[in-house]
Amino acid sequence: MTAFLYLLFFCALSLLAFARLGARLDRMFASPILAFLLGMAFVYGFMPWLKELQGLQTYPFHYAADAKLAALLFSLVFALAALAGYWACGGLARRTLPDIRCLTARERRRALLLVGIPSLLALLYLARTVTGYDLADYMKDRIVIRRGMGPAVILSFAAICYGAILVANLLTEHRLRLRPARWRLLATAATLLLIAAAFVAMGNRNFVFILIAIVLLAALSVRPGRLRGVLVLAPALLAVAVGFSAWAKVRTTLDSASSAAIAGENPVELLVYGLNGAFGNAENLVWLAQHEGDWKPLYGQTVYAALVNPVPRSLWPDKPFGGGPALRNMIYPGSYTLDGEKLTSYTTGLPAEGYMNFGVAGLLLFGAGNGACLALARNLYARRRLVTPLAVVIYSFSIFMFSFGFLYMELLGGWSRYFITVLLLLGVAWLGDRSLGLGAAHAQTRRA
Repeated sequence: MTAFLYLLFFCALSLLAFARLGARLDRMFASPILAFLLGMAFVYGFMPWLKELQGLQTYPFHYAADAKLAALLFSLVFALAALAGYWACGGLARRTLPDIRCLTARERRRALLLVGIPSLLALLYLARTVTGYDLADYMKDRIVIRRGMGPAVILSFAAICYGAILVANLLTEHRLRLRPARWRLLATAATLLLIAAAFVAMGNRNFVFILIAIVLLAALSVRPGRLRGVLVLAPALLAVAVGFSAWAKVRTTLDSASSAAIAGENPVELLVYGLNGAFGNAENLVWLAQHEGDWKPLYGQTVYAALVNPVPRSLWPDKPFGGGPALRNMIYPGSYTLDGEKLTSYTTGLPAEGYMNFGVAGLLLFGAGNGACLALARNLYARRRLVTPLAVVIYSFSIFMFSFGFLYMELLGGWSRYFITVLLLLGVAWLGDRSLGLGAAHAQTRRA
């Protein structure tokens, strides 16, 4: 019965989205609430249904049917609150999206110098840590090993958006019937491959998924986005998902299982295992409902932790934890401490964090806030008449985060990456193509 209700939730939200989308997925770019409905349908409908069919759980606890039903109702409350917040902030009003022009050579250089090089260097610096440890030990203790590297971890995430900017610019040039130099095509492909390989090597396969998602969303700004085109890509995307799932299995069993044993596993079970590790966060709501009397509301503590997270812990040793460590300590009291040997955390998802902080009121508050942010991002983008691929990627990144990313991420980690990355991109957008006057000032100094 529970599996049927999850499937019903998935089908209802998906049909509601596709009733407006039809066969034109590019409509998600103009109406991002449709992407949100599909994100909710997948994470809080499809994934729990799939786990029910496979008998798969993240935590080793028995869940009553009442707890699963309560979690499903929590998901529905969050979705309805997001729709209300989106509507209240003018998200349902029809907007004409701006035209897109290519980046100039100067803008490309500034994006490279201010975003590309710093983020890629941070990414390579983090990837280099893998070489200093046994791979099995690194995968088990990544959080401990990366302690003190928070700024580099956040900055490296900007490489995803830089890669998306390169692709979006090439697509815009193709639409305008311009022919970019062959070296730029090769450089873009090499950059994407470097970003993907580095994140996979570090065990962050989810970041490669984010790269693919943002690139596809940005592509919807310049291409029709026919459903049949996505269906053509489906086998390749499925193969990538199976590959990432296999790597997830390998990295958690490096010291106990051989690669041959992993290769012999059922591909379907392997895929479900990988998807659960990345997007199986709906179970957090089930656990919270099942153990209602075993934890106390946090009353905004995880929100405060997210806001102050950009402050380095070296300057603030007692900086508060985020939602992941808080949930870990709810499930296993005292298991997460800064001086602990194993800093294993859990990924919460925004609905769970809302409920952890203020109960049902938190679902309403966090849901409405998420929907409002999605509407504001759309409205700010639509106010422009002409934009560059840089603005396209900022908007695509915002769509991803508020329609899908925050649904399965921890608020602290997701917000920090979003804030820092968008801040960098806005800095480049603010500079634009205008001259800074440095050349004229230099010439005037020489004359003097």
